[in-house]
Amino acid sequence: MQKKRSIFYILIAVFYTVLFLTGSIAHAQGARLTVTPPGKQALFDMSLDPYIVRLNDPERILSFREVVERPAKDFVPVHNSIGAGYTRDAVWYRAEFEVEFPDTPETATSHNMRLFLEISPPYLNRIDVAIFSINAQKFVWRDLLGDAIKATSDTIKSRYPTTRLPDLAPGKYSIVFRVETTSTNTLSASFRNDSTLMSKGGRALILSSILVAALTVIGGVYLVGGVLIRDISLFWYGNYVLSVAITCIGLSGLGLLLLQPLWPPLNDIVTGGGSALSVATSVMMWVTVINLRQLNQRLYRAYCIYAGIAASMVLTSPTSYYTEFGHYFLSFHLLVLVSMFICLIYRVWLTPRGMHLFYLVALGLPCIAAALYVASLVGAAPTNQLTRVVYPVATIFHLILMGIAMAYRTSYLENSRIAAQSRRHRTRLLAEEQREFITMLGHEFRTPLAIIQRSAELISLHLGDAGEGIADRMARIRNHAGQLSGLVDVFLTKDTLDRGAFTLNRQTVNLFEFLAGIIGSVDQEGTQIDITLHGDADTSINADPTLLKLAIINVIENARKYAPGSPVSIDCNHRGDGYAYIRLVDHGPGMNEEDLSQVSLAFYRGKTSDGTRGVGLGLHIASRILEAHNGAITMSVAEKGGTTVIFKLPIDREATIYNIRHRNTQRITSGRNARKTGAD
Repeated sequence: MQKKRSIFYILIAVFYTVLFLTGSIAHAQGARLTVTPPGKQALFDMSLDPYIVRLNDPERILSFREVVERPAKDFVPVHNSIGAGYTRDAVWYRAEFEVEFPDTPETATSHNMRLFLEISPPYLNRIDVAIFSINAQKFVWRDLLGDAIKATSDTIKSRYPTTRLPDLAPGKYSIVFRVETTSTNTLSASFRNDSTLMSKGGRALILSSILVAALTVIGGVYLVGGVLIRDISLFWYGNYVLSVAITCIGLSGLGLLLLQPLWPPLNDIVTGGGSALSVATSVMMWVTVINLRQLNQRLYRAYCIYAGIAASMVLTSPTSYYTEFGHYFLSFHLLVLVSMFICLIYRVWLTPRGMHLFYLVALGLPCIAAALYVASLVGAAPTNQLTRVVYPVATIFHLILMGIAMAYRTSYLENSRIAAQSRRHRTRLLAEEQREFITMLGHEFRTPLAIIQRSAELISLHLGDAGEGIADRMARIRNHAGQLSGLVDVFLTKDTLDRGAFTLNRQTVNLFEFLAGIIGSVDQEGTQIDITLHGDADTSINADPTLLKLAIINVIENARKYAPGSPVSIDCNHRGDGYAYIRLVDHGPGMNEEDLSQVSLAFYRGKTSDGTRGVGLGLHIASRILEAHNGAITMSVAEKGGTTVIFKLPIDREATIYNIRHRNTQRITSGRNARKTGAD
């Protein structure tokens, strides 16, 4: 109990510490930017993020001039403050900077450098950007960027929307961005020189490609492995890793670089679809890993439905409706993440040992990080360095730990599979030894039993009128010897059927006549059972009459033993599905659901079989005989009692059609004869 409390208090402390850090960072203030480049290589190579402010334009009526002239009090700092989130508003961003050139011989060279503006994230649809000269009171440059803008020959191929800046004279400037997007509306911008853009961009491109490729391979391996070994946790973990790889294509800018030139909506499809799939697959992975189905069936179904809805949001990714998905669905996802974390703590509380304690770290901490990141996306938490970095770092941490957990699980499953194969092999050997023993015993018993029965019959004939007591004892000897001989036959029949070491002696059988013959033989044996027969006289099947008779006799014998005195009705017909059906119904007490589901197993005897002679092989043998005929046997119990057994067997179409035609011909001939007789 003390360990459980310690775990709980540590997690609460971590959670509140993260919230405190987030809140304290949110109060940091920005400052004006002054660029004073000391030399050529450092010119404009810096981030604008700490100095960007934001203004929402719900009516979309503001102009660049109006935004430039707006006072600073109308804007909200972007860094360390609540973001715009998912919105249909046009959002304006503004930052002021000052350009100064030192009085050195390199001034002219520095002034003519290639300078670039790099904007992120890469999934922003439309970015209208302009630079306003405060000194000259006019706009000196303007450009249009974004993944919804069709690429041209002048478009700079990069992982992020990038454009070349004009030559800027010394002075004060204001750079203004107008952003419209279906994704979360946030903006980060940096000034880059050509050297930095090439070196950093190239390294980031290589690392992003390696990461996406590695995630794709890992996800594919676990996905295929989960399918092959039929492990649902590995399957959903593989799907989750693949969805993270798809999301990385969009977030890292590979989608903008490789896919957007082919068709502009592709980048939104990859980014939005990957995000929706990662939400769905992470939930499914989470519920299967902690085995939530065992913990709470209803809660498990609720999470599965939620995951299905999240996956369906992929369809909205290239449309404007994706804004609603982000605003409403992801806001609700915050509550889901909190509930998942609480369920995980409860699971560890119940079983504080084993893998669940490991999952508390591997799933719990990334769950908190995901909640902070989603809160910043939907505008419920400040956007700062912590909320930007915490989710990618936690995701890498999560993938590594879950990779370790899944590798351990795979090893455990493999060892379990080997152990199961070994047990099956030993069981098979024992079963073979048992069959050989039963076969040997059966053959050894048959001859003495036959001698006993024959001797008892001869003694009865020779004794004649020796008295009622002696005759009764001799009858009991013959009766018990016959029962023991029948039991040996049953065991040998089961052994033969289980081995598959038999061939069907198929013949064309008229089903109605065949069943009538069985009923006649039962009546001749003096069995106390009332059997009625109804059915179609035309149905024919291709079957082994000996084995099929044994199967039907076994069912009739069960009805006689477990429902003594109750009538049995047999009905046969065929349907358009190509099968003949034999329906045997008794009117006894029936069986409960547990017995009904297991009664066809070998040696199983129901709860109502106490005091009834038998070994539980009758229905098992009948089931195996029907399987050998490519048929099936089903059982059901009526509400008021009584058991219904249905044999399903393939019909002999040619023989059945012949029977139908022959009967119709006989009817026509009989009708003609009757009319002729009447006329005479």
